[in-house]
Amino acid sequence: MCAKSGLGKADMAAPLLSVSNLHVGFATEKGLVRAVDGVSFDLTEGQTLGIVGESGSGKSVTAKTLMNLLPSYARVGGSITFDGRDVRAMATEGERHFWGVEMTMVFQDPMTSLNPVKRIGEQIAESLRVHLKRTRSEAKDEAGDLLQQVGVPEPRKRLRQYPHELSGGLRQRVVIAMSLACSPRLLIADEPTTALDVTVQKHILDLLDELREERGMTMILITHDLGVVRGRADQIMVMYAGRTMEQADTATLFSQMRHPYTEALLETIPRIDMASHTRLIPIPGMPPELVDVPDGCLFSQRCRSCSDSCLTDQPPLEVCGPMHVCACHTPVGTEAGAAARAANREAGVTPAGLDMGTFTAVEESA
Repeated sequence: MCAKSGLGKADMAAPLLSVSNLHVGFATEKGLVRAVDGVSFDLTEGQTLGIVGESGSGKSVTAKTLMNLLPSYARVGGSITFDGRDVRAMATEGERHFWGVEMTMVFQDPMTSLNPVKRIGEQIAESLRVHLKRTRSEAKDEAGDLLQQVGVPEPRKRLRQYPHELSGGLRQRVVIAMSLACSPRLLIADEPTTALDVTVQKHILDLLDELREERGMTMILITHDLGVVRGRADQIMVMYAGRTMEQADTATLFSQMRHPYTEALLETIPRIDMASHTRLIPIPGMPPELVDVPDGCLFSQRCRSCSDSCLTDQPPLEVCGPMHVCACHTPVGTEAGAAARAANREAGVTPAGLDMGTFTAVEESA
């Protein structure tokens, strides 16, 4: 899998999911918000893609576009194919047995996916009856089996309960069971552990990984935390301001990252080998508004490696290694990147006006 730069295509199996030059915009009073701006990727069967970035980077909008969950006023461009079928055409034709059957999604908050006035068993059984034509009795039995598969204790008892009677972790397991009911080929997990405590988060992520392996599913795991996808994803795509900043296989991304934004995300994660009270390096500022997008790199205002060209020329997504692409004029680990950062340290400020003193103080205390 790679961004649409032509690398490695000949050696790859035909993709299950192919997204090409995806654009998603929303008209507002201020202008058109370009929530997703030219994103492309391929995903082969059985693989896991991690999509990483801050809030507002376009991760969830990309997922909702795949799931045909955008509002009617969204402006969508580009192509999406699933096993050779045009996904956008299926949406226009009103295809009923694709979403929720072959492609399903687990959302951040399980309470937004569950009907508070329906019993758990009814909600799981509904998709089995609608899509797979199960009888009421068959659907009930399968619902109990699904709850058992996702590790819900006393599954037969839970079938009769309502969502508010379950803990957050159990509710998320119920949502996963619902997503798996029709044996999907692709599961999209959009920050599935956001509202859960750390211990439960690990259990849910381990469960998704185990189920993917057992069922041979393909998965897209969306998160703001690079640590979540490490060891769980085959490939990682880093998004910022609606665009792909970097994409590579997981091992390469962590050992040879090239984009300063990827580096910055990793530096915000505490490591087990860190000394006590070590200060993490924050990412200064905020992501840009995606209306009237300025020229140049959208990360330039927050980047320690910013150069003059970053303010005027948008860097294209280019090959920087086998199955590795990056959109940066001054990549990490290159002479250009090192020279730009050294010049900014010397000047005390980047060409975009970012004060380098904050970074220097944190780095020296580390």
